Amino acid sequence: MASIPASQARAQFTSDCIAVFMDGLPPTSFLRSFFPSEQAFVRYLSIQVERNYESVAVDVMRGTEGNRNNFSLSTEKVIDPPYYKEWFDLTSIDLYDRLFGSTAIDAGVYSQVVANVARRMVKLREKIERAYEIQCASVLQTGIVTLTNATTINYGRTAASLVANVAGNTWITGTTNPFDNMEDGCTFLREVGKCGGDTFNAIIGKQAMRDLRANDIFKARVNQNLNNNIDQVNAPQRQALGNTYHGTLSCGSYKVNLFTYAQSYDLAGVATPYWDSKKVTILPETPNFKLGFAAVPQLLKVGSGMPEDSELMPLNAQAYVPFESVDNDNETHKLGLKSAGIAIPVAVDQMYTVQVVA
Repeated sequence: MASIPASQARAQFTSDCIAVFMDGLPPTSFLRSFFPSEQAFVRYLSIQVERNYESVAVDVMRGTEGNRNNFSLSTEKVIDPPYYKEWFDLTSIDLYDRLFGSTAIDAGVYSQVVANVARRMVKLREKIERAYEIQCASVLQTGIVTLTNATTINYGRTAASLVANVAGNTWITGTTNPFDNMEDGCTFLREVGKCGGDTFNAIIGKQAMRDLRANDIFKARVNQNLNNNIDQVNAPQRQALGNTYHGTLSCGSYKVNLFTYAQSYDLAGVATPYWDSKKVTILPETPNFKLGFAAVPQLLKVGSGMPEDSELMPLNAQAYVPFESVDNDNETHKLGLKSAGIAIPVAVDQMYTVQVVA
């Protein structure tokens, strides 16, 4: 069996593990698909929000001064993104001693350890990505991101975009018109959120979808118009991003694509859904949101020649930053990931949430 000199393997091991890890595709995340990634080279992220209006020019007499326009100042919000740092101990791997405890290393053993480490790195990334998916769910449902060890971030959604349940106005009630509810949301997005286009996406909770299908007005409308293709409620179609597409409805002057998102994460050993079963959020097809990644600190390696009082390197601006360290006191060889991201609804009025279940 071919072997690799230990000195060569040790130098190449970390880069090979990271290369295998980086080649892997990230897990699917439906809610994050509405928040395109954007990276920065600084610790703090700032966003500027300016509410736009669709004013109309008024004609003037030739030779006159014309109409003066005043523009409102944009509101800047500076955010210190939450910092995630996940790692594992390489010495816990069964083949660690064989990899680093001999002068010559079996090539097969080397490949096994690299594959093992890469799988663990993927698990770390998935943990962080679930945290980002929870952030996106919080923004879309409440506009508030609640963090464990950082300041809770409230993006200040308007009261008109957060419609609470009103007794007797739930979708299970036969006289409630769900088409009107969704049209109201589309109208808000068009008139207040200034969204172009006439097609929107609705993310519907599990119980809300059940009640929609049981609603008398919905059933009568769909049965009446199916042959005319006004409403197309198809069998659920599994999508690549983890959502389920249920069809497209005609709601007043708008088209609304219906989606459910039945994914969950483990919280204290209990499966917890990302999406509130009772809520519906309507969005434009391409909202002005982003998942902003700030830079994370990185220490200089020993022997770099830099003075001790200048140990911090320039902040590293990547979504996920691999790191490796050896703790001689605790006899641990650490390998892990760092990330500092936050879901940001730049156009905060481009989402409309209504609770349709009591």
